[in-house]
Amino acid sequence: MPTSFSWLTPESQAQIRGIIEGLIPSWPSGPRPFQVEACSYVLEKIPLILIASTASGKTSTFFTALLIFKYLKSNPHPDIPTEVPPKPVVLVVTPLIELGNNHVD
Repeated sequence: MPTSFSWLTPESQAQIRGIIEGLIPSWPSGPRPFQVEACSYVLEKIPLILIASTASGKTSTFFTALLIFKYLKSNPHPDIPTEVPPKPVVLVVTPLIELGNNHVD
């Protein structure tokens, strides 16, 4: 019987970190633990609300899942049975109009 795969395990979260660090080698310290954990919830299709302080890395957090999906689409792994959406979308709700406008540009 095949073992079930979960992005929530420490091993899978290490894979997330490794993929992100490989895709963005210029990220000096790599993703923070909360960013990797948030990404694992998105990849597990578990709804997520992230509340974090200014300059803590929220923007990069919502892009990491898109990067992982793009990576898995180009580099499928038989041991990672994640269904990759054909056109993944991340919905970001921000109450600050100017901050939201900065992300659109």
